[in-house]
Amino acid sequence: MTDTNTETPEISTEPEVQVEEKKRKKYSKLLVAVIIILFIILFFVLGFGYYFYKNHVGTNSAYQEQIEVLTDKLDSQTARLSSQLQQTKSSNDTVKTQVEQLNIQLLDSQNKTKLYHDDIQSLRRAVSETNVRHPSDWILAEVEYLINLSGRKLWLEHDLNAAIALLSTADQRIVEMGDPSLNPLRRALLEDINMLEALPSRDVDGIILSLSSLERRIDTLVIAGLTMSEAKQTDTQEVSTDISDWEANLDRSWDSFIESFIVISHRDKPVEALLSPEQAWYLSENLRNHLSKAEFAVYREQQEIYDIALQGALKLVSVYYDMNDKSTQQFYNAVQKLSKETISIDYPDQFKSAPLLSHILKQRISKSFTIESAE
Repeated sequence: MTDTNTETPEISTEPEVQVEEKKRKKYSKLLVAVIIILFIILFFVLGFGYYFYKNHVGTNSAYQEQIEVLTDKLDSQTARLSSQLQQTKSSNDTVKTQVEQLNIQLLDSQNKTKLYHDDIQSLRRAVSETNVRHPSDWILAEVEYLINLSGRKLWLEHDLNAAIALLSTADQRIVEMGDPSLNPLRRALLEDINMLEALPSRDVDGIILSLSSLERRIDTLVIAGLTMSEAKQTDTQEVSTDISDWEANLDRSWDSFIESFIVISHRDKPVEALLSPEQAWYLSENLRNHLSKAEFAVYREQQEIYDIALQGALKLVSVYYDMNDKSTQQFYNAVQKLSKETISIDYPDQFKSAPLLSHILKQRISKSFTIESAE
């Protein structure tokens, strides 16, 4: 029984081994087929990758060539545009310079045209004056010159006497013409003369010379000095001639000897201090400055500055100089007299005769042209 049980399993294991070997062979064949398939797939993948790489490299090179071509075209276009811009800029500068030159020439032409127009007017006026029917009308040109010159003397130089003299001369020239039609002109001219004569006259040279003379006298003025009040007198005891008073006389002599070393004076009023030399110099220069301001105000006809300057000078003299001195009193009186002078005058803006004369000249010129055209 025992042997039979041991042999039975050996018989049953042989077919299982064969089956396993078959399975192993089958798996090995399948593995070989899979590996072959993988190699085939890998081959195709490598071939496709190589083909794609070739195409990609070719495409990149083509793109690179196109980029280089476009870059060259862009550089050439940029250079061409830059050159065109420089040419345009130079052309603009040239055009601008030409425009400026044309403007200068235009202004020059306008000025020349204006001068030519003035010359033509002057020639027309000269021709009309030569052809005018009244031979003495040329005197009106002289009258116009005298009136204009009188205005310049009055408004520019403020010479009232010269202005009146010139207007009087113009009036005499009108009288010499003997033309009754010029009576309105002469009436206006006489009104101008009366108006100028009514203006207050001022002696500019006399005021300036007076102020200059006062400036030279400043250093001779006496500055107010130290005024000392009288000291109180102390009772001095005299030495008697009696021999019996020798002790009292000795005491008095000793006291007098001691008091001669230290002297104390008693005063009830305060003592004003003297000016130092530097302060005295500043005082003189300040006074001279006030007079110089007054001189400049006379030339410029600035009445307010003139009055302020002389009032300041009067104040300095009355406060710091010795008014008891005769020279100082004369100086003060002279400055006070000058402070009452009037240096500014309200002149008229225009003569009444000037526009009337201009109107008469225009009428006569137009009349002369009318006569010429009729002839």
